[in-house]
Amino acid sequence: MNETDVCFMSAADLVASYQAKTLSPVEVTQAVLARIERLNPVLNAFVLVDGEGALASARAAEKAYASASAASLAGVPLSIKDLTETRGMRTTKGSIVLKDWVPDFDAVVVERLRDAGACILGKTNVPEFGTSFITNNPLFGPARNPWNPERTTGGSSGGAAAAVAAGLGPIGHGNDAAGSIRVPANFCGVFGMKPTMGRIPNSTNTVGMQLFAHEGPLTRTVGDAALFLTVCSGPDPHDPWAIEDEPPDFLGTLDEPLRDLRIAWSNSFGGIPTDPSVLAACQDAAEWLAKQISKGGLTQATPDLTGFAESFLPVFATDGYLSNIELLPDRLDDICGMVRQGFERAKQLKATEYALALGKVARLRYNTRRFFEQYDLLLTPVSSEPAFRIDDPAWDMEHEIPPLEILKFMFTSPSDMTGNPAASVPVGFTPDGLPVGLHIVGRWGEDDTVLRAARELERERPWAQQRPPEQERQ
Repeated sequence: MNETDVCFMSAADLVASYQAKTLSPVEVTQAVLARIERLNPVLNAFVLVDGEGALASARAAEKAYASASAASLAGVPLSIKDLTETRGMRTTKGSIVLKDWVPDFDAVVVERLRDAGACILGKTNVPEFGTSFITNNPLFGPARNPWNPERTTGGSSGGAAAAVAAGLGPIGHGNDAAGSIRVPANFCGVFGMKPTMGRIPNSTNTVGMQLFAHEGPLTRTVGDAALFLTVCSGPDPHDPWAIEDEPPDFLGTLDEPLRDLRIAWSNSFGGIPTDPSVLAACQDAAEWLAKQISKGGLTQATPDLTGFAESFLPVFATDGYLSNIELLPDRLDDICGMVRQGFERAKQLKATEYALALGKVARLRYNTRRFFEQYDLLLTPVSSEPAFRIDDPAWDMEHEIPPLEILKFMFTSPSDMTGNPAASVPVGFTPDGLPVGLHIVGRWGEDDTVLRAARELERERPWAQQRPPEQERQ
């Protein structure tokens, strides 16, 4: 097995190899670090690489395997998104304002990954403060899609998606408040899972962010996502919205067959028309999946999204501002125009308008719960088009994004507001060779059903062996 093959191994296969002593955590981590050094100058997926720290964790993992005391992710190299606090490691949120900020604490999800023995490779690229569907910022510049470097990775977990797709670690940590895991997974051809709200505790104290922001994995296999969820799920006293019940047995039930489910399909949430090649790939996969696990095939149906447009942006923009204002007092002129304009608008929002928006969120949640009394899964495209060009003027970070561009991502944001589990599953490519993902949304709390449906597709149409072309600096 050559080093490239090692770098494309799943986390589960790496752990099995460590246990069998056919591979060592140190040699695997060294191979991944060498690949990052070679490919990252083009992809710009990582904005900080902590080779010394990753190798120290790998050496500790070797000792743990030798003494039969290894934790579940011991020796697995993975990345942390640069929006998320990491103790002793620079966390910039893609902003010049925070270019030197080094937190003295770990976010809950990072703490749990460390406790599981993971080797943290470094931090991955994000849009400034995570506010865009294109990963680009004034501090580091754009992340590039491994399938075509002229195309975006999506955002805001774009660096993580690019890293996983290119073999720079089997797991990328992400978070998702509007589609920030699923859109990059879709654009980069990997699996991305936003679990039920509260499944993985959130470290933020801002009300709306606690309602919207989800922590989750980007991986090349469904099994690795289940492993990540197993490690990171469970209540935490710092998050009053965290689910207190024991999480499902994600790994133990992953290969249990699904039967007689009621499946809804929608090719429009009121956004712009979906690109024909995207729609064809998604509908073909949805019809195949329905034949395997449904008792009635696909039913055309869409949840009642009344109030979504009026409630999402006021809450998202205001809470983004409140989440970061303590970090950037009197520094709004130093952030990119797109973010600054959103924050300035949030400052002017009346308390009554914010309260009304939260009320509409509650109504949307109620309507969605009613929808999932009739259906077990909802299938849609992830976005209305494949990865767009990095230099698309509509996504210039110095200007607000036109509303028609935002409508391309109508499929993902509602499930952040409702808290339902949702995943992007690779199902094909456009004629131009750009990945396409199918969006699977489940009933609140039934993350295991979403994982098992994705696993059905993975068994029939395995995608993990598909590798993007090597993108090296000439």
